[in-house]
Amino acid sequence: MTSETGLATTGKLLVVVTRHGAGDRVARVARDAGARGGTILSGRGCAANRLLQLLCLADTEKDLVLVLAPPKDMPGIAAAVRRSPEIFRKTTGIGIVLDVTAVVRSAWQALGGGTGAAQGETMKEPTGHQLIFAIVNAGYADDLMAAARGAGARGGTILKARGTGTEADASFFGITIVPEKEVLLVLAASDAAPAICEAVRKAPCLTEPGSGIIFRVGAEDFFPLGGARAGEGR
Repeated sequence: MTSETGLATTGKLLVVVTRHGAGDRVARVARDAGARGGTILSGRGCAANRLLQLLCLADTEKDLVLVLAPPKDMPGIAAAVRRSPEIFRKTTGIGIVLDVTAVVRSAWQALGGGTGAAQGETMKEPTGHQLIFAIVNAGYADDLMAAARGAGARGGTILKARGTGTEADASFFGITIVPEKEVLLVLAASDAAPAICEAVRKAPCLTEPGSGIIFRVGAEDFFPLGGARAGEGR
C-alpha cells in the first residue's frame, strides 16, 4: 500500500530505547514473537532526572531497537517485549508503537508535501504521548535538547546519522549539505508536545535553511520495560 507520497506506509513500528548492550536481547524476544527482523542503533540519552534514569533515558549510551511488522502482528510482538521475563530481569527502558502511515505523513508535511491522509491508514486511540523527531546537522542536537527542556521536556535520545545529499544537491538547492546528521527523539505528553516542538523549531541553530526538519507523531502504545515496570501506567 502506498500513500500520495509514493512511499509504502502499511505497518507498525516498535521503537525500544534501552541501555547499551541490551538491544540484541530485545530484538531476539521480538523475533521469537514473530518479527522478521529489526535494526539496532546506538545513541545517548539526555536526562538527569531519577525517574528517567530508571527508564534508561538518562545521559548514557543507549541502544535503540526498531522493529517493523504488519499491523496484525505488532500487538503480539509488543506484548512479548513488554512481558518477557528475560527483559524484566535484565533490561530497563521504554517501548513505543507508532503507525508507519502517521510517521510518513508527518515527515512529508514537515517537508511541505501536503496534508492528505494516506490510504490504508489504521490507528488505535492515542495513548496521550507523542514522539518528537528532529533531524538536524551534526552538533545541533544538544542545543535542541536544551530548547526542549526549557519548554518542559524531561529528556530525549540523540542518534548519530548521515545525510545522503550530493554536491549537485547543494548547488541545486542553494544550501550546504552536511553529511553528518543527528536525530533527536523526545517522548512527551500530548498536551506538552506542541510547545516543546515549537521551542525546538525556534532554536537559533535552525534559522539557516536546510539545517533540519522536525515533526511529531502520536504513540499508539507506550510502556516501560523491565525494572521500570513497578511504576507502570500511562
